[in-house]
Amino acid sequence: MIDVFIGTKAQYIKTAPLLRLLTERNIPYRLIDSGQHAKTAAELRGFLGVKEPDAVLQDEGNIKTVWQAFRWFSRNLLVTIFAPRVLREKLFSPGPGPCIIHGDTPSTLLGLIMAKRVGKKLVHLEAGLRSFNLLRPFPEELIRIICMRLSDVLFAPSEWAEANLRKMRVRGRIYNIGQNTNVEAMYYALEKGNRGAVPSAPYCVVTFHRVETIMNRRRIRFILDVLKHVAQSVQVIFVQHDATIKKLVDFDLLDEFVAIKGVTTTPLQSHAEFVNLIDRSEFVITDGGSIQEECAYIGKPCLVLRSETERQEGLDNVVRLSNFDRNEVMAFLGAYESLKTGSRTPNQKSSERVFDVLNELFHVSAPQPAKP
Repeated sequence: MIDVFIGTKAQYIKTAPLLRLLTERNIPYRLIDSGQHAKTAAELRGFLGVKEPDAVLQDEGNIKTVWQAFRWFSRNLLVTIFAPRVLREKLFSPGPGPCIIHGDTPSTLLGLIMAKRVGKKLVHLEAGLRSFNLLRPFPEELIRIICMRLSDVLFAPSEWAEANLRKMRVRGRIYNIGQNTNVEAMYYALEKGNRGAVPSAPYCVVTFHRVETIMNRRRIRFILDVLKHVAQSVQVIFVQHDATIKKLVDFDLLDEFVAIKGVTTTPLQSHAEFVNLIDRSEFVITDGGSIQEECAYIGKPCLVLRSETERQEGLDNVVRLSNFDRNEVMAFLGAYESLKTGSRTPNQKSSERVFDVLNELFHVSAPQPAKP
């Protein structure tokens, strides 16, 4: 039996291609939802073709604040330390089989700790990504390092990621699957999703939510100044996260944000709606790594609101780092038209490579009936 431990919107989206493949091939798996994005995940599973979870750590809605995240993580860590029997009986399948974790979120770290506690073999999907700065992004870079050091099987999405793992001399077995499963997820959204309505006039998409961005008042002020400038020439569609709005309130910047002319706010959208929104936009401004990837896959100019990124997709091509430097921002805005490529990354269906390795290592395929 395969255990899959995920809990964020991005983890569901990127793991879904593999989960759908397991279902298509009649391979049973146990889905454990960490509850980090409980409300969003519940709304997302139907579209993604993913079954309901077999176990949920908390279902009180999305975790929106650092304090909520701390309480959630601490509570589950205490259970892991002092009541491992609960993990064996209520969360994980029996035996030392594989447990898949994904990426670099608190759910990833929690899944690793819990699975290790009950003797599971850890399989890290999307391994080898590095920013080489422990504070940016924080805590993601630290979580990545811990998970890569302790995993038994690591699936790298590129040669660069594979090289990073080999330089780290991780003890686990490394497999380069050639492409991030996010490519499959993006095409699934474009092909299956409702394209939805978008503005008829040219527009750009702006969104930011990472901890190192929203916990820093100076960075938020910088972004507001960027919005004021951009909105003078193109309509801005601002996709808002609850945590971002909360920090705008905390820093007494919400009124200034609301007063910016030419900015239209919209709540978080389904993956299909969001991919469609960025696909038909002029350019994107974001601090999200997955969004950086998606822009690179469809040749969409993207300004990343960070100084470092753990992803190589599109860098120095359609993707540029802002470095929170006005000159870098102005250079991007002056050149984004020339950055458009119009080309799309072919879908290599890397989930099939993941499945083949899992079958090779753990014999997960259903046994074939004996011939008469």
